[in-house]
Amino acid sequence: MFCLCCRPPGGFFAEGVAEPVLDFARALKRRTAYERRTSYSAAPAAHPGQTEFVIRNINAITMDPHIGDLANADIHVRDGVIANIGRGLAATSTLEIDGSGLSALPGLVADHRHLVSELLRTEDPHGAGFQAAEAEDVYRAVRLALLDLASAGFTCVHVCGADIGSGQAETAILAQIDAGLRGRFSFPLDAQTAPEPKKAVRELYETWFAEPVEHLLDLGITGDDKDLEQILAPHRLPLTPADHSPPSADGAAADRTIGAARRLGLDQWTGSLSPGKRADLILVRESAQLPTGTALSHFAADGVEFVCIDGCIRKRNGVLTEPNEGLIRREGAEAITHLGVLRDETRLGS
Repeated sequence: MFCLCCRPPGGFFAEGVAEPVLDFARALKRRTAYERRTSYSAAPAAHPGQTEFVIRNINAITMDPHIGDLANADIHVRDGVIANIGRGLAATSTLEIDGSGLSALPGLVADHRHLVSELLRTEDPHGAGFQAAEAEDVYRAVRLALLDLASAGFTCVHVCGADIGSGQAETAILAQIDAGLRGRFSFPLDAQTAPEPKKAVRELYETWFAEPVEHLLDLGITGDDKDLEQILAPHRLPLTPADHSPPSADGAAADRTIGAARRLGLDQWTGSLSPGKRADLILVRESAQLPTGTALSHFAADGVEFVCIDGCIRKRNGVLTEPNEGLIRREGAEAITHLGVLRDETRLGS
């Protein structure tokens, strides 16, 4: 039996070949969650395939100390990986992108975000009251926030679930998967919202993060629990506590790319334009004047011409490739309105 929910990058995964009982149960849980998601949004997930391409004559700000910055460089992307970078590459592809007047950087990394609270400009995410929010509002809000982040050059986002609570953890994970960004979801270890947080994290891991994994996410925790990793060691849970350390004071470009990737423990995959790393990269107009070391929180979305995540083109010629962008934005606006009412009611009741 072939299961569309458990398809790895190399092709279909045949349920029943290995660990049939566990894999079948996991696939069934995922399928149920995906079906439930259809009630949250009318915008289906449309993920582009990986594309081979060569960028020519680009100003490359690599964040790789062994390469440095390269003017008039070429970048070859193949099978979701940066195959090579340098001047005058002999690589050929049916898709060649003229990088004249543009700069290439690693995709930006947001290493700790409370997306729902940020959308509503809520100062204290832990007391925002979104734990009681409807699942469809959480899903729509998170998906809209990630769409905007991708348009602004972010290719990797760590979503901290402290503002939505553990009850909507799976909903937020579904929104992240559908958005197609690399990243992490951190489960909030809050006994009030998750009476058995260790059990809840274990179930979440076994459903969504055990091999095979067909998305770009991993799992973390918010809160301190020193024995959690040991308890779940047999399940190979790659837990990483949420990093609350602030970025460096100057907000340098390196801090928002390789620095943030290191804080998340994802620098072996992303954070620099290095051959062999996953192809998470952006092209921005040189008029943005962002050489290495320039202060940077994020680019304005209209300055980002091209976004590639894991070799999949998400923005090209300044336009998102998401075919359901209008619907995602409309549903997201409705969710923000509902969540704003919930926040105000929570404040009045406190």
